[in-house]
Amino acid sequence: MRLIAHRGFAATAPENTIAAIQSAAEYADVVEFDVRRCGSGELVVIHDETIDRVTGGIGTVADSTLEELKTHTILESGERVPTLEEMLEALPSTVEVNLEMKDLGIASDVLDAIEGVENRIVTTSFLLPELRTIREIDPSQPTGLLVSRHLETPITTAVELDCDVIGANYWRCLTTRLVSRAKSVDLEIHVWSLERRLTAKLLECRGVDCISADRPIRL
Repeated sequence: MRLIAHRGFAATAPENTIAAIQSAAEYADVVEFDVRRCGSGELVVIHDETIDRVTGGIGTVADSTLEELKTHTILESGERVPTLEEMLEALPSTVEVNLEMKDLGIASDVLDAIEGVENRIVTTSFLLPELRTIREIDPSQPTGLLVSRHLETPITTAVELDCDVIGANYWRCLTTRLVSRAKSVDLEIHVWSLERRLTAKLLECRGVDCISADRPIRL
């Protein structure tokens, strides 16, 4: 079982920053970060729709230009909001990436950005249209369906979307047949977000492939 650094181990580093991802890559097998489109059109790495929580500023990412975003620092760290291109250039060559698409309409530009990158990148999303677009444009690009609590048929949906990976909350994986059903159709199973090693071991026994955590966990 492999370890995913959620937002670059968000509990121990300024989340979704280059510094966090580079530091996490020394410990984790996979790094995860989130991508949105900002007001001037660039793809940027930030989780929330607004900048309020992580920068102390006020406003939405969609209404903020890249120049405006770069005036803020992340969680008083001195780190800035990176563009997707900046993040990809800074990636250690050995680490795998889970790239979560947070906005509609960015899939094509994400594919353009990751073209030629040597790292294995799994493009993931809760947004079904983005996963469909990825598959239509590039059938070889690994994709992952992230399962919301409202999605009643996660395995069927992942298969219909021709996904390689399915990601779900750890409690759903422990209390339903999701893991066994995913394994029966050869889906790679990613689980979020854990804090306890014992829970990770239970999930490993179930057959989970990767667990996502906000801090390093010894597996």
